[in-house]
Amino acid sequence: MPSWDRATVWASALVGLGLGLWGIADPSAWTDEIVTLDVAHRSWPQLMELLGHVDAVHGLHYVLMYLVGQAAGVSEFTMRLPSAVAVAVAAAGLSWLGRLLGGPRLGLYAGLLLAVLPTASRYAQEARSFAFVMAVAVLATGAMVKALSGHARWVAGYAVLIALLGWFNVMGLLLVVAHAVTVALRRPGRRVLIRLLAAQAVGITAVIPLLILGFSQRSAVGEAPPVTATTPYNYLTWLLTPGQDTLPTALKLLLTLTALTAVALLIARRRKTPSLALAVGAPWLAIPPLLLLGLSLDQPLFAYRYLLFCLPALALLLAAAATVLPRPKQLLLALLLTPRSPYPTSPYASRTAGTGTPPPCSPHCGATPPPGTESSSAAAGAT
Repeated sequence: MPSWDRATVWASALVGLGLGLWGIADPSAWTDEIVTLDVAHRSWPQLMELLGHVDAVHGLHYVLMYLVGQAAGVSEFTMRLPSAVAVAVAAAGLSWLGRLLGGPRLGLYAGLLLAVLPTASRYAQEARSFAFVMAVAVLATGAMVKALSGHARWVAGYAVLIALLGWFNVMGLLLVVAHAVTVALRRPGRRVLIRLLAAQAVGITAVIPLLILGFSQRSAVGEAPPVTATTPYNYLTWLLTPGQDTLPTALKLLLTLTALTAVALLIARRRKTPSLALAVGAPWLAIPPLLLLGLSLDQPLFAYRYLLFCLPALALLLAAAATVLPRPKQLLLALLLTPRSPYPTSPYASRTAGTGTPPPCSPHCGATPPPGTESSSAAAGAT
């Protein structure tokens, strides 16, 4: 990339990493993080026994955390640091993706906006897999765009990233449906279409063993809150800031209306917007939550953090809206979307679930998770 484009990518990464590291060790570990810390304390045979019985769906993340613990020790800081790096990768990746879709300005706006959104830096400070899923989703979308443009050498990477997406969290595979919609909207040639479909099939096939094992362990998974008429609004508000219980209702409404107005302006001025940006961003933002809403009608599954990987799509669309506005309105949009922090430690991170310190884990820890913890973060509800 030209030096200016590289600078925008690095700027997004550094801002995302800096905000993620700010106060990263201050919030006490909450329920799901305690499980991660406990797993990282175990021996390798104990970890394998755990994954074989109750927690395979988080296996890849647990293995990574185990390796981090072996190399750097187990603490709230060391277990959260990889998530902060993942958010930095997501911000840099979105800057690169925005450049592919609409040029350097879109890339700069999108990457920086994702870096400063409170929900991104909140999950940069959590010892769970959701930041990893978001980073892989951004890179997979970029690989899809490159392959869609006829770059055949990106197809294999796309398949690998789809597989990683599923292994980090099976809900991430909802992104494949959004990608399919994007491909349908772009109507590529038959050869490109076959390559993309084959890559998606290979990636999903690689996740099938995890899906089978995870299905056999489904009794260990807690339920998310039931879907209500307010779920879509609450979810959109959560994308903009995760501290819903600490923000005034008027401020939440202002943030949500600002985002909706920006997207409406983007649609109204779609002739001035790069068509590929809309074709990528709109399905990415809308399709996964709609699918999960449909699935939740039978069994509650709509935990907001499962859909953290849709946050870059919102940042991309808001950045695209900014590029089609006159500069004074760009400034107004930036001011309205500027994060407002109600938190006394990190300016963005919050914990709305229970807190506590991880229990000690001797080398003789058993393979069963500590009492009161579930194998899936869905058990804690939508934070």
